[in-house]
Amino acid sequence: MTKDINSETITTTDHIAWVNIIMLAMLAAFGPFCTDLYLPALPAITRELNTDAAAIQLTLTTSFLGLALGQLFIGPISDAYGRKRPLYASLVVFALSSVACALAPNITFLIIARFFQGLAGAGGIVLSRAIACDLYQGARLTQFMSLLMTINSLAPILGPICGSLIATHFDWPALFLFLALWGSLLLLASFKAIDETLPPDKRSPQIKEAIFDLGRELKNPPFMCLALALSLISGAFFGYLAASPFIFQEIFGLTPFEYSLVFGLNAVCVTVGANAAAWLARRIPERKIALASIVLLLLAPLGLLTEIILELHSFYLVAVSLALFIVMNGAAQSTGFTEVMALRQGGAGAATGLFGVLTFLFGALTAPLVGLMGETSMVPLMLVMLVCGAGAFILFKLGLTQRAAKMG
Repeated sequence: MTKDINSETITTTDHIAWVNIIMLAMLAAFGPFCTDLYLPALPAITRELNTDAAAIQLTLTTSFLGLALGQLFIGPISDAYGRKRPLYASLVVFALSSVACALAPNITFLIIARFFQGLAGAGGIVLSRAIACDLYQGARLTQFMSLLMTINSLAPILGPICGSLIATHFDWPALFLFLALWGSLLLLASFKAIDETLPPDKRSPQIKEAIFDLGRELKNPPFMCLALALSLISGAFFGYLAASPFIFQEIFGLTPFEYSLVFGLNAVCVTVGANAAAWLARRIPERKIALASIVLLLLAPLGLLTEIILELHSFYLVAVSLALFIVMNGAAQSTGFTEVMALRQGGAGAATGLFGVLTFLFGALTAPLVGLMGETSMVPLMLVMLVCGAGAFILFKLGLTQRAAKMG
């Protein structure tokens, strides 16, 4: 089922047509979309459920926890039972848990329902990546992932916009009913739009063997080094997402609308980075592109350091530095993912599940750190980006060295 890595670029004549690409991108967007959609309604939910900000934040925390843990389990399960049955189960649970969120009578019920919603949403993330790995490798996988990232990058923008429109005309439960409808429509579409990409003869014979693949990858140094490197970059990106509202609104005085325009440019930057990397991957090995992207990514915290030391108060220097980071993040993730998956020893489901958990883990660790010095300091973000970028470079180089030694 793996495609020839030397074949042409992805077109509508491929085994996966454009409708499938869009379907997989929508599945991969489960996480950001189901999180961002209800953000505009958080104050209303807080009031109507008679709770406080700390408790309502737990609905975000448990959702992220579900998104992380779900990948760890759904990935190995799909290695044993194929991709479609776990996908169907995930979409059914997602729709039901979304209805439960809409009917939540209190904050405790909502917190629990959000956990199951995140758990089910993890299926879309891990299975879209596993299906891509079933079908492609090398430059082809890089091109495919760049297409997914291009479509998927719209989710953080469209989520709050759709949420605002719904919250303006309806009460907050309508947001979760919309998610339930979305999950149901994806379930119906997946029956025809997505084929089974893991035939029985390539599956793990038993579920316990698929779960053991997780342990096998944990003991696979080259895989872990590269996976940790990309997870560190993701951690820096999550830190940026957490700090950017305060940097642009509190420090530089942008209005919420002006900030939304800056935030919208994130999607453009990710798209530019991912597609440029896919184009280069036809000419240059992915490992070289990923490594160069990580090196260039380190220029971003150096730009912030210049701003901080010289007290320039330059919006453009900060904006360009952060845009460079996002572009290089897109390039490093699309090419680096190909390199990571090339080093796996077990099933694609277990490998992508472990990779997804690491990504969310580092995001959970870095996001709180960027606010340690208050709302008007860029020092924590600069340090997070510098440490994560330097750590990613070291780990990526180490992983490549270990792979070369293993092959030699």
